[in-house]
Amino acid sequence: MAFGIKSAGLSISVCLAAAVVASTVTRDVQADVRCFPVSGKIHSLFTSTNCTSPVGLCTVGTIVGGDLDGATSFQALDAAPSAGLPAVEAAANLSYSGSLTIVAPRGTLTIRDLGVIDAAGLSFTEIERPASGTGAYASPSGDFFISGAITDAGDGFTGALHGMLCSDRSDR
Repeated sequence: MAFGIKSAGLSISVCLAAAVVASTVTRDVQADVRCFPVSGKIHSLFTSTNCTSPVGLCTVGTIVGGDLDGATSFQALDAAPSAGLPAVEAAANLSYSGSLTIVAPRGTLTIRDLGVIDAAGLSFTEIERPASGTGAYASPSGDFFISGAITDAGDGFTGALHGMLCSDRSDR
């Protein structure tokens, strides 16, 4: 009897392991997620034209030098003076969250953008989290970053973009 119980336990373990491997392989084949590095330079200008931002902060611009080359538009959905930290940050520093849309030759990518502006240092930094996309950017994931400076004229931003972007599209 003891031999039969051990054999049954071993058989169950082998079957469970096979099921886990099969489901993992099936999930990978179905998703076929491919990640690739993104980089480039972004230039944007503040705009009030067609700006639907509830806080009045919008930009338009371009990305050049990488897979995301194309036109950009941004609208802030919320912002906090003192970067949300009034006890330790100057009121001119700003944290913000919004939606960045990139229209590139291979598709459109919509991103949740979370950033901070250092008004005294005339610099900014952002984390970009893909939310939706079309074409080569369908079902996007991954994170990338943009950091740079407020332009000398104070009318926009210029910065470097870098990170990883993933998509389940086979044309990537």
